Amino acid sequence: MSENALLNLIHRASVVLPTNPEQALADLLGFKTTYAENPLYLQTLGEAYLETSDVESAYTVLSKACELDPTAQEGIEKFFHLGQIIGGQNGVQLLEIGIARLIQQAQVVESLSRGEIQADGTLDSGVKILLQAYGEEEKISEYITSKLTQGIAAIVEIWMTDLCMLPQAEAECEKWTTTLTDMCSHNPETHSIIASIRISQERPQDATKEIELSWSLFQKKKQTLEDIANTSENIDPDEIEMMYIEMYQPLVTLSKYATECGMFETAADIASSARDINEDGVEALYVEGFSNYLEALRIQNDVTVADGAKIGREFEKYKLKKDVPKTDPSFEYINNSRLALSSAVKSLYDTELAAQVDQELQVTIRDLLEKVGGFLAKEEDNSGINESNWENEIGEDED
Repeated sequence: MSENALLNLIHRASVVLPTNPEQALADLLGFKTTYAENPLYLQTLGEAYLETSDVESAYTVLSKACELDPTAQEGIEKFFHLGQIIGGQNGVQLLEIGIARLIQQAQVVESLSRGEIQADGTLDSGVKILLQAYGEEEKISEYITSKLTQGIAAIVEIWMTDLCMLPQAEAECEKWTTTLTDMCSHNPETHSIIASIRISQERPQDATKEIELSWSLFQKKKQTLEDIANTSENIDPDEIEMMYIEMYQPLVTLSKYATECGMFETAADIASSARDINEDGVEALYVEGFSNYLEALRIQNDVTVADGAKIGREFEKYKLKKDVPKTDPSFEYINNSRLALSSAVKSLYDTELAAQVDQELQVTIRDLLEKVGGFLAKEEDNSGINESNWENEIGEDED
């Protein structure tokens, strides 16, 4: 079969993979004999195995793919996946191969966009594949930035865990953090990752700055996507929707970092933004409810904003007065917490959705809801949600 046939197969599998990995795997396995020695095919097959939780099979095909393509001329993902599976110094070495190739490709794309080289037969083979997949230099650059962020984050994670006892661990973390900042500073996930590193290093002020920068960049990105979706007729709506949906989990992660740093109002805002993307996102609703609860605790116990992280670490030591008048400064946060957690509980009536949520988190959500006053059947101030609506919807779900 031709190269175009292979690329079309991989494209089809990649489209199906996020929503139906079993189908993508079945489609790919139909060509296992045909492409048994093709690293690009094996890379995609390995990803499908990972998505179906078959790590052993993924390891086998990804290892072979890396052996067939030792310098990542035909795809870098296999090195990233295998590096994270293996971990340790061998894992770092694999990840570094993928990163080196991405940097090389970034340089080629930059030369291409400046007109210094032409998209002809002499073009880098990896960039040719990316051009076929993404169509234009700007989208390729976005892909490279995303993958660089992912790969460097994986290296830093290994140095902070598997290799943390080695004397060069801290220096390696800082080296890769600097590389990430230099090459991907416009990516909101870059600053979220760096915030995580600073939290681990117990540098809360630096973490706070990175969270604020990440949040600002996420807001701009989210607004841009919404504007494009509402005004442009020449953009594939499915592509924009996918980019929009893909922001959900990074925003939830950032909201958790903000909570850890005592930035409770910011954390609630970020989680609320994630909920805009997925209104049934139980994890986002939980973080929104929890961060509002912590802010109420902070206010009632006269803890300064600067010391808010103390509340986050030791919240079980503090008592919340849940029945307070509307004039109390903590009332708004208690009410917001009840609303978010009530929405989370309501989402959990969907048994299919609930099956995807950790049981411990489900218990935590319900326990926390009781602490802030129980299920909110009617929001106080012009919510648009009334008691009868909530009761009717819940009754239908229970039926």
